[in-house]
Amino acid sequence: MQKSVLPASSSRAGTNQQGDIFYATVNIASLIGCCSAACCVQFELDIRRKLKPMSQWPSFHRGFKLDQNKKEPTNYNRAFPYYSTETEEYSTVVGEEIKSEISGPVDFEQAIIATGYGKFNYLLLLAVLPASFSSIFSSSAMSYVLPSAECDLQLTMFDKGLLNSMAFAGMIITAFFWGCVTDIFGRKKIMFYGYLLTGLLSVAMCFSHKSWHLITFKFFDGMIISGPYAALMSYLAEIHNEAHRSRSYMWLGVFFSLGNISLPCIAWLIIPQKWYMKFLSDTLEIASWRMFLAICSLPEFLACIALFAFPESPRFLILKGRHDEALNVFKKIYSLNTGKDPDTYPIKSLEAEYSIESCGERIQDKLKNCCKLIKPLFLRPNVFRLILISMIQLGATIGSNSLRLWMPQLFAMIENYKNTVMKDDNHISGLQPSFCYMLGQEESYLNSTYYANNTIGNSTAVCVPAELNSRVFINSIVIAMTGVIGYTVAGSLITVVGKRKLMAICFIVAATCCGSLYWTEDTNGILGLSSVFVAMTSIGGATVVNIIVDNFPTYLRTMAVSITMMTGRIGAVIGNLLFPILFNLSCLGPFVMIGLASLVSAFLVAILPRKTTQDDKPKDIV
Repeated sequence: MQKSVLPASSSRAGTNQQGDIFYATVNIASLIGCCSAACCVQFELDIRRKLKPMSQWPSFHRGFKLDQNKKEPTNYNRAFPYYSTETEEYSTVVGEEIKSEISGPVDFEQAIIATGYGKFNYLLLLAVLPASFSSIFSSSAMSYVLPSAECDLQLTMFDKGLLNSMAFAGMIITAFFWGCVTDIFGRKKIMFYGYLLTGLLSVAMCFSHKSWHLITFKFFDGMIISGPYAALMSYLAEIHNEAHRSRSYMWLGVFFSLGNISLPCIAWLIIPQKWYMKFLSDTLEIASWRMFLAICSLPEFLACIALFAFPESPRFLILKGRHDEALNVFKKIYSLNTGKDPDTYPIKSLEAEYSIESCGERIQDKLKNCCKLIKPLFLRPNVFRLILISMIQLGATIGSNSLRLWMPQLFAMIENYKNTVMKDDNHISGLQPSFCYMLGQEESYLNSTYYANNTIGNSTAVCVPAELNSRVFINSIVIAMTGVIGYTVAGSLITVVGKRKLMAICFIVAATCCGSLYWTEDTNGILGLSSVFVAMTSIGGATVVNIIVDNFPTYLRTMAVSITMMTGRIGAVIGNLLFPILFNLSCLGPFVMIGLASLVSAFLVAILPRKTTQDDKPKDIV
């Protein structure tokens, strides 16, 4: 969902500069891979050290008394977090006896703070786990299907490129549509029906008997999955207070990393097997890739069921003027977290909040509001920064989301070469073939023994499906684990070397690895270079969000992130469609394209303007 963001109030303007640096670190941390529990604790402590003493919080001066000789509140009339300057410990007062109710309405942030943090939030994290797996499986599962399904569906190399890119193409088309629909119907409905529909589409893919059937289903899957994903991002932000919001996104990043690791493990468990089903007196063999797609639909159904048990976002209800419903949601969360009766919730009324999102239900009103929001982005100096950052993201995703999705296919071709051609040609020990020779794209290969599983372009009367051995899946797991380690290291280095230098280094290293692949003659070397390349381009692309924080004012950041992410998806489509075309022309072609994209991204990082100031506003804003 694309949220409308208003300029920060004057009471918070003084902390924006410090907050920008902090939230930049939080954003990259949210994308960090499967961090250890110790890293999670350290991250939370870093957040707490950024907080100011309670005496300096202008929005919390009602509801408690301050002892003039101390910096902590001495009389608690409600539950709230505070920062103790004497002990440097962050505390949340939840569940103590409420001596008196808060008089007068309170805003959303104070209301969600009063609910505390406990069982409700932990259960929500469990529900988010299958939802995050669904997003990963939707965009990446097809890459493990391609080698096995090529004979059943008569897939060409370009068909495989279409299958890899269709999910991203669907996301591009419905990016702004889902933002509007989510604001009208609410987060819960979109999450429930969205994950239900994507699960049904995933099951329908199992019964595809033509390539265009599978391509069509995958396109609609991409169109729909972006809806519940956007609603989930908003729901997490609107169900946590400011102190816990960043931690919830960090756990989401952990779940995404677990999904990237678990997907090749599931493929390894399912695809190499033979599956049979007895129907009356006949025994039918079920293609393993169909069973794999069916199992990949399970997280979507689990997410649908799990998230249905949670209430609507209270922030959405407040923005729609449904204050009584929002208050009931707060009471339920409070009761579940504290174990107390919902009626003991100290807040009895909520403030009405004005929002651009809720000022009109008509599509015409929303379009006008959208134009007002995005207009400053296309005025100087923001438009120059937006173009540069979008092109950086384009180059990053051309690399990461094309080569990453093609690696299972390339590894399968290499393993087929080792198991067939090397044996038939009586390969001399000590003479290692080049990377392109193993892929069947060198002229000398055409004079060698032809192996039946060739998927490049040579045709044969009988198509023999590729026998995927464990090496293909182990290599994919290694690539995923390398990304996890890379994100963890990057999270520590970003404050040392800086965001711009880290991005430039990542893209330069990625270009070097991509160029070196052409001359690599060892399969372990191919695995190492491809793992580092995917990790570096992914880290570089993730750091783009932090660059947006530095280059755009608060009220433009959400829209800038939206446009940048959409540009990145366009890059994924371009990369996956051009890869097979260039590959059929020359093995060197796709790697030149990917390497140049990384180099161009590094160059654009170098010319990117320095961090903007609060006073650096676009000209001619009406």
